[in-house]
Amino acid sequence: MAVKKKNRILVLAMTAVVTIFIAGGAYAGLNRYEEVYKDVKMYFSSADTNEVFYNQATRTTINYEVEEKSENKTEKTPPRVTKEEFDSINNAYVSQYFLDFLDEGDQKVYHQLYKGIYDFEKSIPIENNVLKQDDVGDFIVLFTSSNPYVNYIGANYTISLNKKGYVTAVNVEYSLAKDEAESQRRELDRKIDSIISGITPGMSDYDKVKYLHDYVVTHCNYDDKCPQPYSAYGCLVQGRCVCEGYTKAMLALCDKAGIKAIPVVGKAAETGDYQGHIWNKISISDKWYNFDVTWDDPTGEMGEKYIRYDYFGLTDKQMERNHTPDNNKYMSYPSAESSQANYFEINGLVCDDGRQAGETMEKAIMQAIESKEGLARIRCTDKDAYTHALETLFETENGTTGTFTVLNYLLESRNKKKVVSYSIINNDEAYTITVKFDVVAQQDEKI
Repeated sequence: MAVKKKNRILVLAMTAVVTIFIAGGAYAGLNRYEEVYKDVKMYFSSADTNEVFYNQATRTTINYEVEEKSENKTEKTPPRVTKEEFDSINNAYVSQYFLDFLDEGDQKVYHQLYKGIYDFEKSIPIENNVLKQDDVGDFIVLFTSSNPYVNYIGANYTISLNKKGYVTAVNVEYSLAKDEAESQRRELDRKIDSIISGITPGMSDYDKVKYLHDYVVTHCNYDDKCPQPYSAYGCLVQGRCVCEGYTKAMLALCDKAGIKAIPVVGKAAETGDYQGHIWNKISISDKWYNFDVTWDDPTGEMGEKYIRYDYFGLTDKQMERNHTPDNNKYMSYPSAESSQANYFEINGLVCDDGRQAGETMEKAIMQAIESKEGLARIRCTDKDAYTHALETLFETENGTTGTFTVLNYLLESRNKKKVVSYSIINNDEAYTITVKFDVVAQQDEKI
């Protein structure tokens, strides 16, 4: 299940409207056999076919079946997929990033699984005695979340096990025919090329990521009822998806733009219970940052052009307020400690003390006027500064507020008409405050 960020909106009317270790030789003499057996038998017991694995974020459901083989029945030998062969069909950074953390056996399984799905095999034999039943769920989550072009498989898998509990095959159901899937892949490639063409030679890594972030936010709507809500295709071609689609779209776009990006699978919540969610980590100038493009694409109350940066370039500490990565043994994440590429930091819109709120908001308003965006945004460093800033900026005096007065003063000084109304969007978890205002210039030029 995907989590969608909700907005808090307050409209102020201002005038008219508004290692498993087996202790064998050293530990166990013959007189200790029973004790040792009790310790290790779980690792060699028959597979439990009554168990079901489920990951909420990726909707991955795995059922298990034990292979019954007669003495005359031979196992299907797993295909050997060389690195060169794998790279010829998947050279994406995100796959290589996670593969670098896997041992040789797990790498072979990843290669075999990808090649099998690429070739539309329904039952894909994998390297013998590598993946145990207890680990295959995490492995499938890694695979599905790190391959944005694989949009033609369902979320339900049946895993074949031998009697020792090792996976021997992954059985896959395909949601698209092979020719249709290949057609959509080409269509997605063309769309990505078109979007990437908007990147100019002088752009920094920050500029590129912001451009891609803004494109996704303004060209996609959150929709869990659309045809392909979990894919980059759904996000970029169809314009509708959920968090998995947003995240995979950023993976594909960043890869094409030469920007390192990976998915983070976990849970998130602002109010209520935590639910499955997926977001990104992206590298800007060799430093990693957290991005949640899904939550930066708000619901429709504020209009299609409204872009948020509440979850743009966050540190791990900031992200941990309401995002928790799953403990997946196959997915290791880089630390994100820098705030240099945070949207508010890079634009000088951070309020360290509530007493600075007026000055910071004035700067934000001036930037909003000059850019003709009509959105003034600031971020406070902690809860105290945030609470104080709200009081300072929006305390009513004589029927109006200081922010409203500053808005009109700055607009009049630039020959703009007065503000009739404005909206406040505040995020209690990200400590951000946004003022949205609509105004017309003297020459009837709307900003």
